[in-house]
Amino acid sequence: MSFWSKILGLEQDFLNQEGEEVNVLTGKEEKKKKAEKKFIKKKKSEKADWLPEEAQGQLSVDIYEQGEDLIIESMVAGVEAKDIDIITEPDLIVIRGNRSRPEQEAVNYYFQECFWGNFSRTLILPCPIKANEVRANFKNGILKIILPKAEDRGLQKSVKVSE
Repeated sequence: MSFWSKILGLEQDFLNQEGEEVNVLTGKEEKKKKAEKKFIKKKKSEKADWLPEEAQGQLSVDIYEQGEDLIIESMVAGVEAKDIDIITEPDLIVIRGNRSRPEQEAVNYYFQECFWGNFSRTLILPCPIKANEVRANFKNGILKIILPKAEDRGLQKSVKVSE
């Protein structure tokens, strides 16, 4: 019997197989797997211990260059312009908001992917911008932020979103 055969309690023939990946669970790992399975079986209505008090969704964005501007676009359905906050710095932008669920009767979901509640996205920009000249508009569920590029770094500024 080899060293690993003794330690792992596996047959030497099993350990000698080439091209096979072997996963051996120790006592701690087995307990962890059991705990994960138990967690998965929990009802959706129960709150998980590892979730923060208020989970936040994350926006998907497109960033591209158009002339002398950087443009950020994001689909933000179910939100009004007044529910979006944008904070800019010369090399950073933070987009925050809240998507409120419309009132509805209690339902049993079979599948749920839509995020309701607070969302945010912090982006490090590829070049410095003129934070005091940033513009944003929101039309048909599309948020468009126009960020004029700058050579120097300016100060932090809050941006008002128009419709």
